[in-house]
Amino acid sequence: MKLKIILVALFSLYSIKSNAQSKTTEIWLIDISKQNDKVVAGTPERLTDNDYYDNQPCFSKDGGLLWYASMPDTVQTDIFEYNLRKKLTRQITNTPESEFQPQPIPYEKFKLSVVRIDDDKAQRFYSIQFDGSEPEPLMPNEDSLAYYTWMNDTTVGAYMLNGSNGVLHQFDMKPQQSIILMTGGFGRCLARIPGTDNLSYIQKSSDGKYLLMDYKMATEERMPLVEMMPGVEDYCWAPDGKVFAGDKTKLYYIDTTLDEPKWVLVADLEKTVGTFYRMAMSPKGDKIALVSYKGERP
Repeated sequence: MKLKIILVALFSLYSIKSNAQSKTTEIWLIDISKQNDKVVAGTPERLTDNDYYDNQPCFSKDGGLLWYASMPDTVQTDIFEYNLRKKLTRQITNTPESEFQPQPIPYEKFKLSVVRIDDDKAQRFYSIQFDGSEPEPLMPNEDSLAYYTWMNDTTVGAYMLNGSNGVLHQFDMKPQQSIILMTGGFGRCLARIPGTDNLSYIQKSSDGKYLLMDYKMATEERMPLVEMMPGVEDYCWAPDGKVFAGDKTKLYYIDTTLDEPKWVLVADLEKTVGTFYRMAMSPKGDKIALVSYKGERP
């Protein structure tokens, strides 16, 4: 247990230090539409404009809100909310702990799930009200959660910090048990494939290729969907089966429903957003949030 806590603490301190140094990460919002069978990106709207960390955007179930993690004091992160209709920003948490990765809980109407770094430097999974109140542990016996996604109401795809390379789990909330899917060799971006309970993740092959994988929970079958662009591990799903990803300043998509899918350029955002990496798609597929950065990719 001591070794486990030390590993988590080191990861947490590295994350905070890296985030504090990445003072130019900003969040942008872009309309996505289809015109004459072509995917078109609108003019980017800058949602944050400051000299500190803003990252990990996620849309609400109706697409009207965007939650994200922000580090305004370079000490710890809190969760913020942006109202797309009112164009207003609201701080949700204001705690001594750091909260990351806000996501709406599928079975709750007014609650978010977050990863929180507690006083002992362990990274635990919590639920909070939309106002940041009433934190409750979702995985009481786990203290090393790094990244996650909801696969359905009771199952989470989880990147756990067990060992030096990380371990990918299928974690069942009831009865609080998990299945190890793989150790090392996978990326941080986990996502539910739209219309299914399947988990997608990036498998980093020994030959340098990054493959977007489909893990079918019902059968435990795994299959590659598409090959990612070189070195790209961040992506998001549109509801129609398209996967969006960025390569430096360029936004692409690939249609996983085709027999021979290919990456298609949507827009070069060099003069507006600049270089970007993390992203989130709205439930309707009509808006995409991008995280820009300067210098080396965080």
